[in-house]
Amino acid sequence: MTEKSTKSTYSIAIRTLGTAGEIFRKELVSLCAQTVQPERVVIYIAEGYERPCFTVGKEEYVWVPKGMMSQRVLPYDEITSDCIMMLDDDVLLAPDSAEKMLRAMVENDTDCVGADVFQNHRMLLKTKVYVALTNLVFPHWSQNWAFKIHRNGSFSYNSNPKSSFYWSQSCGGPAALWKKDAIMRLHLEEELWLENLGFPYGEDALMFYKLHTNHGRLGVLYDAGITNLDAQSSSDAFRKGAEYFYTRTKAMFMVWWRTCFKNGKDTAWTRFIAATAFSFKALWLIPIMTSAAIAKRNIRVLSSYFRGLRDGWKEVHSPEFQALPPYIR
Repeated sequence: MTEKSTKSTYSIAIRTLGTAGEIFRKELVSLCAQTVQPERVVIYIAEGYERPCFTVGKEEYVWVPKGMMSQRVLPYDEITSDCIMMLDDDVLLAPDSAEKMLRAMVENDTDCVGADVFQNHRMLLKTKVYVALTNLVFPHWSQNWAFKIHRNGSFSYNSNPKSSFYWSQSCGGPAALWKKDAIMRLHLEEELWLENLGFPYGEDALMFYKLHTNHGRLGVLYDAGITNLDAQSSSDAFRKGAEYFYTRTKAMFMVWWRTCFKNGKDTAWTRFIAATAFSFKALWLIPIMTSAAIAKRNIRVLSSYFRGLRDGWKEVHSPEFQALPPYIR
């Protein structure tokens, strides 16, 4: 690394329930092998859960309220480093992953660098078709962006990245290196309302897009060498739950409302465009939900979809939601 890049210190913050077992142990081993070592490895474990029975390196445990967002949107008083690498508990880092991300942050003067963990551009064709049909997630051909957020709340991904680094409007949440002062300035605690839905569907877009829209500099590194081992300890239970389609729809509506429709910099024209785009999306998803109801032999899938839209509308008009500070300052 260059002399300039070594001046940036970093610590690691991991959110976990402590139930990922061997997958989590492998992650900790990969952290011990980093060519640039973190100052601290702090593991934010949910209250009521026991820490794993193994110790791999210099990891420290801090118990915090349970919740995917609650365990990530924290004051980080324990960390005094310049940067915080925020990780899920099911990722595996190459030995030079932290070094690459630190270098990308310094060379491009970013506030945050996310690792392209999910590699949407490498999905099988059938998977690309599936995500396009079920959530209007499409590839784009712009060489200016890694990911773009659209007026309907969906994102698009670079179909053929030709460089390792791209600017981005959003990114996946399993692995991202943040400047500590940048994430503190965003006041992400204002977005903890999403946690109240039971599962914070759409949290990545809500958090990272807030950086982009508030004039922060977000980048994505395609060759960070970070692999998603996919423990799915929280998301599995959510997807198998009876209220999955309801919560997903309600969150989809509320995140769109806050980020795209009434974001603090909206005008009558931007609201019209966003409402038109989301209305098309909502109508498009009706036959998709109908097909899901038939496939699952459960008519509640369709009723949950409409109930989610209805209750999302009610929530965004509640005094508590309307009292939130503007999403874009």
